[in-house]
Amino acid sequence: MYNYYQFIHRLIKGKGYRTGIEIGCGRGTLALFLHKYDGIAVTLLDSAARAIALAKKNFDAFEGKGEFVVADAAHTRLVGGQYDVAVSIGLLEHVPDYRAVLAETYRIMRPGGVLVTLNLPRKFSLQKLNDVYKFFLRPFLPKKKLQKDYYRNHDKPEQYAHAAQEAGFRGCYYFQANPFPIWTPIPAFLEQPIALLYRGILRLRGFWMKEPMKTNRFFSHGHFLVCLR
Repeated sequence: MYNYYQFIHRLIKGKGYRTGIEIGCGRGTLALFLHKYDGIAVTLLDSAARAIALAKKNFDAFEGKGEFVVADAAHTRLVGGQYDVAVSIGLLEHVPDYRAVLAETYRIMRPGGVLVTLNLPRKFSLQKLNDVYKFFLRPFLPKKKLQKDYYRNHDKPEQYAHAAQEAGFRGCYYFQANPFPIWTPIPAFLEQPIALLYRGILRLRGFWMKEPMKTNRFFSHGHFLVCLR
């Protein structure tokens, strides 16, 4: 999540943005970074009350302040035109009608604001290696550990960008990204070593790449979409 935050921080730095929303916030890590490091007044929105409860717990642990909302991302009931920054990580690909989510996001944002989404649709790429990994794990793990993925669409980045433009956003662009290790599930004791290894890889790539997460379609797990309101 910190890698995602650094990318977003570079986009918003020096723009004078004051308010932001994380849509489909889950545990709220990205919103917490924006709040603590950029001074953004954040709203965290998720359709699951359990996710909002976890986000509140995380904010309390780091003395963060935010507004917490349980609502459908396509029907937030929030006041329009109030957010400078809107972010979502791994949300739109799970929503059959994500165009409605983009339209609602456009409504609640201020002119001149920025939208950043990381989308992870199903596609033929290194994503498939995780399916092979799960296949070999199947005899050794309980079924609940290998539950099937939630619904994910197969739309291409161009389709997401076009949907955002239809909602009213402008200046949309995207890039294929390899933002995190693909192996899930993994034992808890391996999480930190793998994170440190991956952080090292991204730092090394950062010596010659402006955006170290950027890659091609085959090696990517998904894409970042950036648009202006």
